[in-house]
Amino acid sequence: IILKNLIIGTAQLVRQYGISNDSKKKTSKNIFEFLEFCLNNSINSFDTAFDYGSEKIIGEFIKSNKIRKIFISTKIPSLKKIKEKDKIDTIKRQIEYSYKNLNIESLKSIYFHDEKDFYFFKKKDFEIKKIIKNYKINKLGFSIYSKKFFRKMNYHKHVDTIQLPINIINNDFKNLNSKKNIVARSIFLQGLLINQKINTKNLLLKNFNKKLFKFANEKNIDLYSICLNYILKNKKINQFIVGFDNLDQLKNLMSFKYRSFDDKNIELINKLVSNKNYRKIIDPRKW
Repeated sequence: IILKNLIIGTAQLVRQYGISNDSKKKTSKNIFEFLEFCLNNSINSFDTAFDYGSEKIIGEFIKSNKIRKIFISTKIPSLKKIKEKDKIDTIKRQIEYSYKNLNIESLKSIYFHDEKDFYFFKKKDFEIKKIIKNYKINKLGFSIYSKKFFRKMNYHKHVDTIQLPINIINNDFKNLNSKKNIVARSIFLQGLLINQKINTKNLLLKNFNKKLFKFANEKNIDLYSICLNYILKNKKINQFIVGFDNLDQLKNLMSFKYRSFDDKNIELINKLVSNKNYRKIIDPRKW
């Protein structure tokens, strides 16, 4: 169930990403070894973006190894600074740029990285959908943060897939009711929910992390397991994205066995987050 639904997130493939990432800078050799291990173990779904800086190295790996069976999703950067008349051409150029970087013949999905670009998409949805078809892209979607945009996209016929943050303390999408392809991300919230050592000056995050691990130690619960089980038991989630700092982390996830868990622990963990600080903790944009 894990490998079937797992998408490898590549935000930290090239750069250090996340508040608990203490890995050394990776070389091309390190990255190639990681990608090779994935494909050798039937893990062939990857999520990238222009902003991650990982498209090019993935493309180099695909080309040098003549990879054919690989499923890649990427993202169109925010259009907010682009003039209205230039946005369609920008979308086309960005798709062409991603194809050139990735060395593939078709994309599994392409997402708008900025949920607010939905307002432009809604005006040009038919034209944009036609572009997606012409460029041999299977699914079109949005990577979002808010319930407001989820409701809008959930009923739009030209939106196929939605990436959204789901984890044990984010209740925004707790009761999903969607016929769209749902991809969960931020399941560990950049490591905040599973690593006691975090690199941040944000006192709010530090205090929450400290309370969380104190609770976990008192209750003798494994936060890594509870975060994963929370995702795996949700039948509305089609796939989930996990990024890895190193190969050992991926091997650890591969050995994970799904088990039932006590929902009461989730409720108690949620009580560690006050209503006043909820948004500031669950949304990395506010960190």
